[in-house]
Amino acid sequence: MSYSFLFALLLGGGCFLLFVGSADAIEEWEWKRLIRKQLPKQRSGKTYRARAARAAMTDAPVANPIEGSQDPRRWKGWRDVIVRSVKDETPDCRSFVLAPVDGDPFPSFRGGQYLTVRLSNPENGKNVTRCYSLSSGPEERHYRITVKRVPGGKMSNLLHDTVAPGDTLQIQAPKGKFHYDPTEATDSPLPLNLVAAGIGITPMMSMLFQSLNESSTREVNLFYQIRNATEAPFLTPIRELAAALQSTTGVRVHLWFSKPHPGDCRDGDSTGRLSARSILEQIGHERGEFLICGPDVFMNAFAEGLVERGVASKNVKFESFGGKSKSVGALAVPVIDDAADGTDELSVTHAVRFETSNQTGMFVSGMDGLLDVAEALDIAVDSSCRSGDCGSCVKRLLGGEVGYDEPPECDREDDEVVMCVAKPKTDVVLDA
Repeated sequence: MSYSFLFALLLGGGCFLLFVGSADAIEEWEWKRLIRKQLPKQRSGKTYRARAARAAMTDAPVANPIEGSQDPRRWKGWRDVIVRSVKDETPDCRSFVLAPVDGDPFPSFRGGQYLTVRLSNPENGKNVTRCYSLSSGPEERHYRITVKRVPGGKMSNLLHDTVAPGDTLQIQAPKGKFHYDPTEATDSPLPLNLVAAGIGITPMMSMLFQSLNESSTREVNLFYQIRNATEAPFLTPIRELAAALQSTTGVRVHLWFSKPHPGDCRDGDSTGRLSARSILEQIGHERGEFLICGPDVFMNAFAEGLVERGVASKNVKFESFGGKSKSVGALAVPVIDDAADGTDELSVTHAVRFETSNQTGMFVSGMDGLLDVAEALDIAVDSSCRSGDCGSCVKRLLGGEVGYDEPPECDREDDEVVMCVAKPKTDVVLDA
């Protein structure tokens, strides 16, 4: 179901541009606003500094995406949100614009971070939880996720098949370590090189908008590997951004088509498949940060190829939700820190008591965390990232002691454990 709306957008010269249409048009209006209103002002390089100066005069906090983790509007746990609009980006990719139900503004975030989303399956009433990168700009009033339908995917199919404008779902505050270094937001920042394949474009859009808000002169190279124009999320707005910005800013967009349809390619586009060698040849240097998002095989090969060709390993980043990659640049993958005597003191056998479920299981060597024990007993526990980032599986520890191979990133209280990466040091009792 759709509903009509009316927006007035103030443009240069005192003119007003009016949009009237269905909920789907909201998404198009959001992109036009970014291109026609916000970004031209950012070219001057004064937008952020002016906003900061106004805040200093009024003692008001600045909604700075770099400080999103300290934003006072940030919340813990789950929060109800309403689906403001839904729009198909491609035949199998759909964007969902989310607004707060309670009216309190969302906190800012860092471009590249993700939302943990929870939705009840109407068939059985069980909650399904997954993580999705934010595709909106960090300073938008609303959050946007763009979800690709995956054959057999529980959450992606639920979102595509059952969620419409006006529906509600639950999210946690933005999280994740996949973002560029905030120390690079200086007067002379190093180049920012964004490499995406397919749906991997979503976090790159957020990073691009954040970078433009910080500096119009920073060199930003966006490499986008796509099959054809029909299956390319955000291809139209990306081309509009390129046309609007490439002559006046440091942004450069590079499109690569692996299997283009007739008429897909335009002047400057490339055909074939992206590689580390091809992008380094195109930009002519190995400087700055390289952030990669796409299929696991793509990210692993790209990261290793960049380092082999001279890019500093610390400047290469990629993240795969639920992945186990140990490749250079991999983020959110727990690293086993063996004890000095060569044994892992956390990988031992302990009893795990689930008090609420009235069941007991055993944690044994080789398990990643307490969540493995719960799943072996068929105890329902929300989970998504399986790397200690999203916080879906946080439960209260009623007894015993746990440890972590590396500290998890998600929010938790002193008496709570992150089950996907927590390993028992003693027998433990959980409120689950």
